[in-house]
This record gives sequence, C-alpha cells and structure tokens, in this order.
Amino acid sequence: MTRHRRNVVSLTDVRLPQLRAEITDLRERLQNVTEIFNENEQSFKIIADIAIALQASDTLEALDDIVGGAMIEQSADHARFYVKTPKFHGRETKNIRDIASLDPTTKESISNLVATKCEACRSETYRTLLDVEVEDTVSIAQIPVLHQSVSGILIIGAEDPNFFSNNVGTLYLDFLGRTLACAANRILNAPNVYARAERFDERSL
Repeated sequence: MTRHRRNVVSLTDVRLPQLRAEITDLRERLQNVTEIFNENEQSFKIIADIAIALQASDTLEALDDIVGGAMIEQSADHARFYVKTPKFHGRETKNIRDIASLDPTTKESISNLVATKCEACRSETYRTLLDVEVEDTVSIAQIPVLHQSVSGILIIGAEDPNFFSNNVGTLYLDFLGRTLACAANRILNAPNVYARAERFDERSL
C-alpha cells in the first residue's frame, strides 16, 4: 500500500459515528415527545371529567362541591372561586366566595386579571386566597372566569412551588375557567338558587 493510500480515511468511518449520534438524539427527542403526549393526555382526561361535572351541576351546592373537590382531587391541592357578580354580594359558600370578602389590596390585585396567571407565591398570599396555612413558598394559578353576567377569579393552589411556575402552559386552565364560567352563569342566574344555598348553609352550621 502506498503512503498516499495509508492516509486515506474511509467516508464510512467518518459518517457512521455521526449517524449513530443522530439516531441517539432522535430517540431521546421521541422519548421526550412521548412523555409530553402522555402528560397532556392525562391532563385532558382530568379537565374533561371536571367539565362534564360542571355541565351536569344544577345547584350552587353542587358547584361548590366541584370547586372544592373535583378540581383538586387529581391535581392541585386547594381551590377557591371568588365571584364579583353583584347578585352574589354578601353570600358565601365553602369554596365559592364573594370577592368582597378579601382585603382591598388583594381584591384589587386579582380583580384586574385579564389572562390566566401562574406563579410562585409567598405563604401569606396563599393563606389569604385559599385559607390554608403553609410554611414554604408555594404556587398558584389565577384564572379569569367571565361569561355574560358572571365575573370572577378561580384560584388553584399547589404546595409544590414549581407546579404552577410562570412557564406552565395555560391552555387547559383557560378551558377550565371558561367551562366554570358557563356553569356559574347558568346556576347563579337560576330561580331560587340563593334560597337553596341558604338552606344548604343552615345545614352546614
């Protein structure tokens, strides 16, 4: 073999390691996409179940149970729905509250919300919005609830500070807010809804 031939590098020897690296990278990316798909599928199932429950509800008590139950059973830790609809003024169920019950500063900060907001928050804020004592930094999602005569804010909290980080996608949360808004508009404007709620409050005492 001549000296020239001995210095020649095979094209296969160059490309084969590159192709193997590209295949490994593609496998990792496919794995990541699959994991994201599975997480999104699970999230969709949770939101779909809540949406169905909201559509089936026909009383303020049922709506209150969904906010405090179905919305947190499979995902977050706590939830409150603050209503600023005039008809609701002065009334309060366990998980659905009159926004006027908040201190003026907190009321103003969430009343001006026009888009879903996710963020880590201090324990004091969490306690004020969700009536829950926590020691460390936590996270909350603040979701506008707006439909026809209904106006309010849904607060969902998690004791994991990264659960509702500011880079979390809000597609499902937005849908949840709109679904709750439609159900709340139907129920809060139903005849005698507040009379039934008063009887419910009396049984809770």
